[in-house]
Amino acid sequence: MYSAIENVVRNAIRYTPENTGIEISLRCELINDDRRALIRIRDHGPGVPEEALNRLFQPFYRVADARERKTGGTGIGLAITERAVRLHGGAIVASNALEGGLVVEISLPADISHPGS
Repeated sequence: MYSAIENVVRNAIRYTPENTGIEISLRCELINDDRRALIRIRDHGPGVPEEALNRLFQPFYRVADARERKTGGTGIGLAITERAVRLHGGAIVASNALEGGLVVEISLPADISHPGS
């Protein structure tokens, strides 16, 4: 999970303009008696075309602008991230922030029970 979250943060840093920052938050939610940790990572970059949002986590998919950049990568980082999150019982979604930038939310089980309790 460390590598998965680090990949999303690294992407956020890559696409956020200089002299701006990224926002990372963690909160716990209770959904239908299911405790979940919600990690939210937001950059202040250009965002992603709406039609590309549902494809970001597919292997080898890259947004057209990323293909033309030196830092575009191969298009497998977010696919690996999605798989790791899913294998840990979680989910990952991406959306554009209203004020600009991309928001990636990772939801994971947050079982706080302790053995013997």
